[in-house]
Amino acid sequence: MLLLRRIVQERRSHCGFSSISPLHVVFMLCCLIFVNSCIKHSFVLQALGLILWIVCWADLFYSFWERSQNIFRAPFFLISPTVLGITMLLATFLIQHERMKGVQSSGVMMIFWLISLLCATVIFRSKIICSREGSLDAFRYVTFCTYFILLLVQLILSCFPEKPPLFSEAVNDPKPCPEFSASFLSRITFWWITGLMIQGYRRPLEAKDLWSLNKEDTSEEVVQPLNILYSSKKQQKSSDSNGEVTEEAEALIIKPSQRNSEASLSKVLYKTFGPYFLMSFLFKAAHDLLMFAGPEILKLLINFVNNKNAPDWQGYFYTGLLFVCACLQTLILHQYFHICFVTGMRLKTAIVGVIYRKALVITNSARKTSTVGEIVNLMSVDAQRFMDLATYINMIWSAPLQVILALYLLWQNLGPSVLAGVAVMILLVPVNAVMAVKTKTYQVAQMKSKDNRIKLMNEILNGIKVLKLYAWELAFREKVLEIRQKELKVLKKSAYLAAVGTFTWVCAPFLVALSTFAVYVKIDKNNVLDAQKAFVSLALFNILRFPLNILPMVISSIVEASVSLKRLRVFLSHEELDPDSIIRGPITNGEHALPFSINFTVPEGSLIAVVGQVGCGKSSLLSALLGEMDKKEGYVVVKGSVAYVPQQAWIQNATLEDNIIFGREMNESRYKRVIEACALLPDLEILPMGDRTEIGEKGVNLSGGQKQRVSLARAVYCNADTYLFDDPLSAVDAHVGKHIFEKVIGPKGILKNKTRVLVTHAVNYLPQMDTILVMTDGEISEMGSYQELLKQDGAFAEFLRTYANAEQSRESSGNMMIHIFIVKNRESLSFLNEVSSQLKTKSSFPGIAVFGYSMAVSIGGIFASQHLHLDLLHNVLRSPMSFFERTPSGNLVNRFSKEIDTIDSAIPPIIKMFMGSTFNVIGACIIILLATPIAAVIIPPLGLVYLLVQRFYVATSRQLKRLESVSRSPVYSHFNETLLGVSVIRAFEEQKRFIKQNDVKVDENQKAYYPSIVANRWLAIRLEFVGNCIVLFAALFAVIARNKLSPGLVGLSVSYSLQITAYLNWLVRMTSDLETNIVAVERVKEYAEMEKEAEWSIEESAPASTWPEEGKIQFQGFGLRYREDLDLVLKNINITINGGEKIGLLATATAHVVFLSLFKKKFWSTCCVLHGLSIMSFYESLELAHLKNFVSSLPDKLNHECSEGGENLSVGQRQLVCLARALLRKSKILVLDEATAAVDLETDNLIQSTIKSQFEECTVLTIAHRLNTIMDYTRVLVLDRGEVVECDSPDNLLQAKGLFYSMAKDSGLA
Repeated sequence: MLLLRRIVQERRSHCGFSSISPLHVVFMLCCLIFVNSCIKHSFVLQALGLILWIVCWADLFYSFWERSQNIFRAPFFLISPTVLGITMLLATFLIQHERMKGVQSSGVMMIFWLISLLCATVIFRSKIICSREGSLDAFRYVTFCTYFILLLVQLILSCFPEKPPLFSEAVNDPKPCPEFSASFLSRITFWWITGLMIQGYRRPLEAKDLWSLNKEDTSEEVVQPLNILYSSKKQQKSSDSNGEVTEEAEALIIKPSQRNSEASLSKVLYKTFGPYFLMSFLFKAAHDLLMFAGPEILKLLINFVNNKNAPDWQGYFYTGLLFVCACLQTLILHQYFHICFVTGMRLKTAIVGVIYRKALVITNSARKTSTVGEIVNLMSVDAQRFMDLATYINMIWSAPLQVILALYLLWQNLGPSVLAGVAVMILLVPVNAVMAVKTKTYQVAQMKSKDNRIKLMNEILNGIKVLKLYAWELAFREKVLEIRQKELKVLKKSAYLAAVGTFTWVCAPFLVALSTFAVYVKIDKNNVLDAQKAFVSLALFNILRFPLNILPMVISSIVEASVSLKRLRVFLSHEELDPDSIIRGPITNGEHALPFSINFTVPEGSLIAVVGQVGCGKSSLLSALLGEMDKKEGYVVVKGSVAYVPQQAWIQNATLEDNIIFGREMNESRYKRVIEACALLPDLEILPMGDRTEIGEKGVNLSGGQKQRVSLARAVYCNADTYLFDDPLSAVDAHVGKHIFEKVIGPKGILKNKTRVLVTHAVNYLPQMDTILVMTDGEISEMGSYQELLKQDGAFAEFLRTYANAEQSRESSGNMMIHIFIVKNRESLSFLNEVSSQLKTKSSFPGIAVFGYSMAVSIGGIFASQHLHLDLLHNVLRSPMSFFERTPSGNLVNRFSKEIDTIDSAIPPIIKMFMGSTFNVIGACIIILLATPIAAVIIPPLGLVYLLVQRFYVATSRQLKRLESVSRSPVYSHFNETLLGVSVIRAFEEQKRFIKQNDVKVDENQKAYYPSIVANRWLAIRLEFVGNCIVLFAALFAVIARNKLSPGLVGLSVSYSLQITAYLNWLVRMTSDLETNIVAVERVKEYAEMEKEAEWSIEESAPASTWPEEGKIQFQGFGLRYREDLDLVLKNINITINGGEKIGLLATATAHVVFLSLFKKKFWSTCCVLHGLSIMSFYESLELAHLKNFVSSLPDKLNHECSEGGENLSVGQRQLVCLARALLRKSKILVLDEATAAVDLETDNLIQSTIKSQFEECTVLTIAHRLNTIMDYTRVLVLDRGEVVECDSPDNLLQAKGLFYSMAKDSGLA
């Protein structure tokens, strides 16, 4: 200390301390920055912090030394260095703490150093003044200069990010998001995304250009907390639940018994995402307080202009303060928006994840109440509602706060007259309440119609092949449009209501200001409305305008989210499968038990057959063994793992190899054995890329037999302990079935040591079974070996005798002919409850103009949406089958759900607000130019900067939105695929893998969404800075020309310039939203340019009404391929089929099978609505299709509703329903594509006799795997690799001993 004092004295004696050379400061800074680049950043910061602590306490020890020299100073000289020293020491510790946490750039420390430097700057100025006057303490001057320079260095260094500490986790991500490695300044200005913006401006962005999602934004981190919290809450309330399944539409009516559940979900969402909203709360509160700084500074500025004696520096100070406040307001506001948008993104991720996880565990009965279309709506529309709410939720408290603060300041300015404005606002509250109630009612109705429309569209897309083969496009188009008309009717009512709401809230600030000023002037003659009171009040009224204008949108968003919350709550409260319904563990006595209804034990390694008539419960038995049924009593014990082959093969949109391996490790030798055993080797030769061939959605590029064999190979490859086969042989040819049984299922197959339960109608395999179960009406009527059942001479023996007699007596049938109808062998199209509606089309005040343009935009938007939807529907229905084969249905459902919803509900209000903001900005600029013409020098250049930045942003924004839209469709496709194969996924216990896949797809979607919201903030900050510059120059020009301008013009100019930032903020947001959402129109219009089929009806070439007259079919050199880029599947077909002939079609490898169609409708209306036939005709067709007894046993009889895809019917019953539909039309040409593959032999014989009697004069073409059904046909056509190899009568073909003979021999018919 003495040495330092001596140095100071010497320095003072030689050089003096009047000033410090800037060169010294620059040199010291350069040295320190060089040292920082050579040494680790954090070490330099900590070293400087310790030096600051030493410098501060040097003053403290110097004060003690002075006291020892009997120089007593004020206590300040002891307290100040002590507090400063402790502060610097704590700051050093904080630097080390943040370094340990891996923080690379601390915002807290940067703000601390900035505030410390600003405070030190004031003292530094004082010390310089003191040094010039000669009254200076040299030692304290030196220490303070050192302190000041070190603070400056700390601030500069804190602007640069630090490298991660050595002990931090290694980041293996090849494309990490640069956000967290960016400096604090870069983060608050969103500068870190500039590189991506430049890249997007130079060339189109690709998915590989996007950064990985931040860890805290991934599904893995976001979904789990919500899922855990909701599961625990649900368990707490499960005792109060009555277990009833509720329709989602019904749940939109609030019932007292439902409030607990709903409150629970709301509470869980709050607990999960509440902390994020707390941060946004703090930013929003700071922004709202800063918002009122503008009018107060405006008051000071007007006073300055009024006071001609005020020094100029005051005006410049107020101008600078106004600019700084505006910039701070911009930075804080967009940090708030960023938090809200990120929270909304996380909220959507969590909701999608929870819905997906719930869909994997709900019971089959619950599935019937929530169709695929409804659940997709939950994931798309309802999740988006929550996402939108996240940006508005803080306005619930912020809007009242802004109103209260504005009214308080108005009271300070105008006194009690402000109560008149309050009275106007109170009078508007009931109006707002009524509109909120009506809005909710319309929202409920709109969502119900939307669900119905998406449900129907999903069913149409799933069964589009059926639709086209039946030529039902126009009929279903009208049904979709009926629902759409009802939806548009509600939308139009909502538009009227929205226009009234806009009119009310636009008029509100005007009425409030008018009433307040009028009362102020009238209540006292001394009240003069001068420039200060008028323009400060107008500035406050303009602030008041925003919360009042935004309230309708906030209310609408809250109402929409509340409706979505109820819908989500209903789905999440659906009953779940009981994981304990099946006991998975060892079984005593070395046996493998599978009890059902009665004591029934399957010995380990045995082969069990389950037989019975259609609808007797065979598939239900397997479902019970899988835990898919509600267990009322008893128990099921399964030892080891289970593999399941469903009756309807479920194929993923993946390569054939991936479908077989199904997530397991590749074992080449086992894989090859499985391929050979499942008879897939010939198929691999046909497929373009062998087992690497991409299989389309639902296996569209595979035949029915190929799909079943792939499904079988999947089960065999997994090497499970127990195998459940639900009639897998019905979809394959007889010789292929024989191969599969011998090589896979039978006593000598590769599964010979496994426990196998086989549901089958093939009686020729029954003698090889260890045990046979005979099912009758849901119960096991007989059980035993083949010989034991024959000895019992019961129902099974009678059934075998009937079958044998049927084989020996082949009957011939007569000639046939008329329209082509196709009955097919597999599944899925249904359609929903009937809806019918018609599309009805039901003055000097500023609000009237707003009301007019609001109505015009809303109604215009509805008409535009109507035409866009109509064009989309028309174009999709007219697209060829090749389009549907290469386009996942999720993409199409996304167009009809999310994109149409965006066009319906999002774009019209955005256009309205965009136009309003644009006119507000233009009007404000014109007023500023009129008040201060000199502003014309700066406003055009700033406008040019605005346009350039906007254009730069749009290039990247559009591409990010495109990538986000493209990556959204796989989420829906994967979800749709999961719902269709959920029983298989659960059977193989692959839920975790599929959840992981869903999370990855959602994260891929959010990877594109996250940069888009950051880019929006990037744009907003830069454009609002342009607005802040307008505020700066408007105030600056007013100060410069204060002697020429009246206070009124200054107030007018500055008050409107203050509003420009808010207008620009909203304009930026609306521009971004418009650019973002207009992509929906682009995606809807995309299908207009696609290849189309011919017109549905061509009058010039239309056949006569009596066509076809003979039913004669002739092929000459006929070839067929599915798409232009694929090989021919049929080659050089030359054959003539005369009227009335019955032709059997057989194929050696593949039979190109189509689908059966079922409608989500009552039994009678399913056919009668389309065909216009009577109920009596329907009863007759049911009897001929052998469904009359089944329908009579149903509680609702003919009013029984088939669920989506006919899931509440067995596969055999679905085929019979389709046969009944064909019988209604008495077709001249009947094509049967494995129409009886899934029915028992007895029912098959009855159906064959029905066909012979009812279609005696018709031409019949039958694709059959059961050869006994075509042995009495006129001719049999045998195809091999797409070419006709045999064509003759069955007897002649048997004598020729060719391919047909070998097939008949494999079936036991030769």
